[in-house]
Amino acid sequence: MATNIIIIGALGRMGIEIGKVVQDDKDTKLAGCVEYAGHPKTGVDYGSLIGADFSGVKVVSSVSQTGVKDGVIIDFSSVQATRENLTKAGNGDLKLPVVVCTTGLEKGDYELAERAALKVPTLVSSNMSLGVNLLFSLTELVTKKLGGNFDIEIIEAHHKFKKDSPSGTARTLGEIAAKALGQSYDEAVVNGRSGMASSTRPPLEIGMHAVRGGDIVGDHTVLFAGMGERVELRHMAHSRSVFARGAVTAAKWIASKQPGLYTMRDVLGL
Repeated sequence: MATNIIIIGALGRMGIEIGKVVQDDKDTKLAGCVEYAGHPKTGVDYGSLIGADFSGVKVVSSVSQTGVKDGVIIDFSSVQATRENLTKAGNGDLKLPVVVCTTGLEKGDYELAERAALKVPTLVSSNMSLGVNLLFSLTELVTKKLGGNFDIEIIEAHHKFKKDSPSGTARTLGEIAAKALGQSYDEAVVNGRSGMASSTRPPLEIGMHAVRGGDIVGDHTVLFAGMGERVELRHMAHSRSVFARGAVTAAKWIASKQPGLYTMRDVLGL
């Protein structure tokens, strides 16, 4: 039986990509499209808005308005909307499994996810692509092997419309590397550099650098620089569809799970 999918943020750039992936996946069925209250396209057939065959699925303002009782929510909306949805899930008002793909989440948002996970299966990932989640695992491995002797710099680049920096993916990379060095993110990470340094670079420092411009989908590089050599781990996204496919894969995976907090690394067995 096909998994019913409800998209929150259905008319955003990523929401549209997810809708197209759902349409082409024989194991999923689009059952609901949610946008913010007062959206000008509320009540309009979703298929007519994205050029897809979703006759009868209209844009609504809440999950409850979809009438769906069995399915999975994919939330690729705003930070504020995601907070509200996780709060509803934690209160028992949102009873469906949820895959949270929203970027720019903060520590308190993950605490909301932990509470939601007590009631419904909840998956949160700063990046939904297979390649990036492999990059997470490789970063941990290489940091443990080289981190004490190699300097670590993280460089990420995204389109000029992205609001948060560093990206959620870059922050996750920083958290992974810092933990492997026995540090916290705040202890280890330095965001950019300017001016004259008062001393040489500390050995356990992690440099974090954000680039914003044009239509870059998403590039992430973890650079390990030693004396006389360096190692670079790099992932480049060529299309937003990689994130949409990952989100749909996660939704199909979590549909049969028990309440708990999951990540894409669980989905991929990493």
